[in-house]
Amino acid sequence: MSFFGKSNQSLLVILNIILATACTGGSSKESCDSCEVPVDDTLFISSEYGNSESMSRNMSAVRFVILHEDDQTMFSDMNQLIDAFGKYFVVDSYSSRRVVSFDHDGKPFASYGRRGNGPGEYALPWNVDVSAEYVYIQDISQRKLIKYDHQGVFIDSKEIPFESKGFTLLKDGKILFKLEPSKETNYQLCVTDSMLTPLKYMLHYPDGYVGGWVTNNAFQKNKNGISYYCSPADTIYRLDYDGNLTGKRLLKFENGPIHESARINFIAAEEKGLITGGMHLLDNPVELSDGTCLMEVTDYTHEGTYTITLNPADGIRKVLKFADNMSVYDVIMPYKSDQENQVISYLDQMIAGKCYDFKILPDSLVKALDEGNRLLVIHEMK
Repeated sequence: MSFFGKSNQSLLVILNIILATACTGGSSKESCDSCEVPVDDTLFISSEYGNSESMSRNMSAVRFVILHEDDQTMFSDMNQLIDAFGKYFVVDSYSSRRVVSFDHDGKPFASYGRRGNGPGEYALPWNVDVSAEYVYIQDISQRKLIKYDHQGVFIDSKEIPFESKGFTLLKDGKILFKLEPSKETNYQLCVTDSMLTPLKYMLHYPDGYVGGWVTNNAFQKNKNGISYYCSPADTIYRLDYDGNLTGKRLLKFENGPIHESARINFIAAEEKGLITGGMHLLDNPVELSDGTCLMEVTDYTHEGTYTITLNPADGIRKVLKFADNMSVYDVIMPYKSDQENQVISYLDQMIAGKCYDFKILPDSLVKALDEGNRLLVIHEMK
């Protein structure tokens, strides 16, 4: 974890002046902040409405894909999932620390790199993104961006010139990074060229920001653009595929946000017992191209975690509390959207065993789960 101290404020003042001058003076290195971004709409988040509704009622179809793991593609946990170019890419950041892929029938396709310090190896694979030619893996421990072809052959790697936990590919070879706060800069986002040279900085962290609540999938894509969220903030930002901020959604929690200090230093606030009420997003939200937003919300006031679906444009407001006796169709964790407006979630035997309708799934799916296979659940949104 990076820490941002008061002793660095003078340096930041100088840096901000330099960046502001670069922005107004026509330099290739620009900067902008949240005040310049228009508000698209506001999501009013409550854990009270719609608890009896099933997510499946909002789907035109639900299908399952069995992941047939082999020795090459075996993983323990799923921290990130991408559906791209006819394959599912799975990142296991913590347990097996592997990146693997399957075709759309669930057959093993390839693995990418392995743990280590040599060429094509990584210590902590945090994030992945995919182009038509290459698979990119971010190793946050060694500050590297490693490139492979789709078959898993190592191509090259580049040193990332700043602390970062998240990236996504843009047009024309550019890359968007989520920055960690540091003594060099307190910006949240940076656009680089293909050689990782910074071109533009965006969005200041709050003064004194430390963080402490770590999430995967800082960036989510759909056909309209990119969504960015940094938990436990109250804003979802939108960007186009050139890396320009285009809008933002504000989050208004019925029971209020968590203690203000937790939004600056989550761990310290938790240790001091200050997080006793309010709500915040548990992980990064998924925005579909029609404006529907799916999110996991922790409600400390009601002592529960909820899957919430909202779309202010058409009035969709659905809430499901995580608990035993759920439907397998209601488990949306972890989840990912794709360009086709599908939502992809994940089932293993432990999760499925808590669902009341597990045993009434088709026999082939029950058998697969009993044998230790994992399933992808593809929800095709109406």
